[in-house]
Amino acid sequence: MTATKAERQSAILELVNRGSVHTQHEIAAALARRGVRATQATISRDIQELGLVRSGSGYRSSAGLVSELVLSIEVVEPMVVIRTPPGTANLVARRIDEAALPGIAGTVAGDDTIIAVLRKRSAGRALKELLANGS
Repeated sequence: MTATKAERQSAILELVNRGSVHTQHEIAAALARRGVRATQATISRDIQELGLVRSGSGYRSSAGLVSELVLSIEVVEPMVVIRTPPGTANLVARRIDEAALPGIAGTVAGDDTIIAVLRKRSAGRALKELLANGS
């Protein structure tokens, strides 16, 4: 069966959300069992477009990981300082930027710390909700 890109990516997300895939080969095999053929290059592009991250427990959506990666949030008006485990600040900052919250002017990420610049005080509350819920 020839699946559309949206159908294929939806199937990949379903597999990832069940926590059942650890490698691109496993994704390809699981898709094949569903009758969806995809090359490794196509799966690799899908993974990138979907914002999936490979962790010790397999592929995960970056949105789902955000709530696990944020260690603390401190509002220092007009900024928020967010701490994460080493090497994960860029992932969390990307999620904040992609959410395009109207009260957030932008982010700057280091290795384990993010500075989010607020346009207005109330934006800190929306940012905390985004990071706590991952969506």
